[in-house]
Amino acid sequence: MDAKEYFERIRDEVASIEHAKEMLARLKAREGAKAQSYSTGGGGGGSDPMDAINGRIDFEGRLERRIADSQSEVDEACVLLYGADNRGGLAKLKGNRYADALCMAYLQAMPWDEIADVMQCSRQWCRELCNVGFRYIDEVGFAALKDI
Repeated sequence: MDAKEYFERIRDEVASIEHAKEMLARLKAREGAKAQSYSTGGGGGGSDPMDAINGRIDFEGRLERRIADSQSEVDEACVLLYGADNRGGLAKLKGNRYADALCMAYLQAMPWDEIADVMQCSRQWCRELCNVGFRYIDEVGFAALKDI
C-alpha cells in the first residue's frame, strides 16, 4: 500500500468515527426523550422490554469499541506525520506545511476550501503539498518516519 492509499483509508476511518459518534449521540438522546407508555395489551405478546434495552446497550458497546479501534489507526497516522513526541515524522524531515496539509485533509477530513483558508494558499497548492508529501513518504518509507 502506498502513502496515498494509506491516508485515504485513514480519511475513511475518520468519516466512520464521526458517523459512529453521531449514531451513539442519537441513541443516547433518544433514550432520554422516550415518553412513558401506559398502554396495556397490544403489541406482539411476550416481548420483554429489557431485551430491547440490552440490545441497545450491546450496540452502544460495539460502537464505542469501533470508535476506539479507528481512533488508534488515526493516532498511528499522526505519528507518521509528527512523530511520537510531536517533533518528528514528516514534519521534521520535509516540513510542517506538508504534514499539516496531510493532517487536515486526511486525519481531520476537512474540505479543501477550509484547508486552503487555514494554510493561506489555493486548494490546488494544498493538494500539491499532499501529493509531494505522499511521494516523500513512499521514498523514505513508513518505518523511517516512525523512527524519527
